[in-house]
Amino acid sequence: MRKTTVAIVTVLAVALVACADNDSGTGAATTAAPAGTAGATTEPAGTEATTGASVETSTSQDDAAETTAAEATDVETTAAETTDVEATAAETTGATGGPVDNTYALDYTGGTAGPADESLEPITIGYINQEGGVPSFPEATIGIEAAVRYVNEELGGAGGHPVELATCIVQSEEDGQRCGTEMANNDAVSFVIVGTLAVGGAAIYSILEGRKPVIIGSVSGTDDLFAADAYSFTSGGPGVLAGMATFIGTGLPDVGKVAVVFADNPGGRGATEGFLVPILQANGIDDVTLVPVADTATAPDFVTAIQAAGGLEADVLVAFVTLPGCIATYDALQSLDIDPIVVATGLCFGTGMTDHLADLGSSDQVPDGWYFGDFGESFFVPNEESGTTTAIDVLMQYEGPDVEFTGFATPLFATLLTSVRFINEIGVDNLTSDAMRQSITSFTGPMMTIPGPMECGFSSLFPSLCGHYAGISQYVDGEWMLTAEHDDAIDVRAALGGT
Repeated sequence: MRKTTVAIVTVLAVALVACADNDSGTGAATTAAPAGTAGATTEPAGTEATTGASVETSTSQDDAAETTAAEATDVETTAAETTDVEATAAETTGATGGPVDNTYALDYTGGTAGPADESLEPITIGYINQEGGVPSFPEATIGIEAAVRYVNEELGGAGGHPVELATCIVQSEEDGQRCGTEMANNDAVSFVIVGTLAVGGAAIYSILEGRKPVIIGSVSGTDDLFAADAYSFTSGGPGVLAGMATFIGTGLPDVGKVAVVFADNPGGRGATEGFLVPILQANGIDDVTLVPVADTATAPDFVTAIQAAGGLEADVLVAFVTLPGCIATYDALQSLDIDPIVVATGLCFGTGMTDHLADLGSSDQVPDGWYFGDFGESFFVPNEESGTTTAIDVLMQYEGPDVEFTGFATPLFATLLTSVRFINEIGVDNLTSDAMRQSITSFTGPMMTIPGPMECGFSSLFPSLCGHYAGISQYVDGEWMLTAEHDDAIDVRAALGGT
């Protein structure tokens, strides 16, 4: 089971890295099925962009895959309710960019309007992030630093005290040992926030386990999901993938055949065969055709792969690839002149896609009609109730209108404000690692920018997860439609090993 889930997590993790770097028998999945000669005509829809990573997985994981499938068979989600949900057209395409209304943030954090008292001793929060090398995730730091500034200038700090970060930067695997040790030995630090890591996580979590709790702002790898004494208030990449599969089975009408385009490496195949396919089957989709493509595949390669695997006959196409692969998928569909429903992750939100469409003469942000999986609170149709409007408005005010809020900045902004909430609840004089751990593990939400209640430790597969919702939105005629977002987000708890 663990090796199967490692493959699942790693493929999703690499997808995040790629995103940042690139601002026939029924009942069984079949690979390289005979090609159809005519394409099915269906409603326009979206592509999913998540890449496979090259990782080692056991070639004898049949039992584990069967176990995963059995667990997935018990999936009970709110997605069934989304079948009848009428999609809501977006009234805006983003935050207002105007003056920030602090009402939500003050209520959420329990803060006091005005600046922190600079005469008081600062509250130091440990912060570890990967940046400056390859890959690099500076957006996480932009988000958390904007949040610190906002807290200190507008929300009265934490219990009146100014907040400051003790920052450690990771650029190599070895840096994880250094940063973990640094945080463990810093007596001013009672807990640590991790931004986005591609390397170094194992050492960090091992060193800090039982000593200082970690809040993971952006789940980005195997180490994050299997960490002990580390907590994520999102459902991570597996949650988004489970939400997409559930939505296809329960939220789309008359789906007979699904084709999954995925990166042809151990990680991509493990995540697709061991996780995505069982959840599709658990939700009534038995005819699943797998379309493997090389990591370096271009649009012509995608055309050949889709044709060879019988993808021309699919009602729904899931593209489990990086942003470049997502662009190549779009180009391949145009070349083949077919119009399946495409379901994608937020990796296709990248500016590279928007720029590519612009080069083709389109003013669309993303391909028209595509569906996208996310964590359930749309960045493109933010609402004040979830705090998403506040987060985006503050980021735009402090960092400028071109700030990339669809990436790692917003999750880290929300994580910092949530940590300040915990400090205010505990009280500065009572702030210890044990007190913070208790606040984290007992937190039931709501979590800023994330729907649904929190339940840390619910997952038998991914112990760090506290969030268990995913969302689906669709881009149609220049507007974003909320298909399964906010209060209608999909509960993926059972698919993630919960009850």
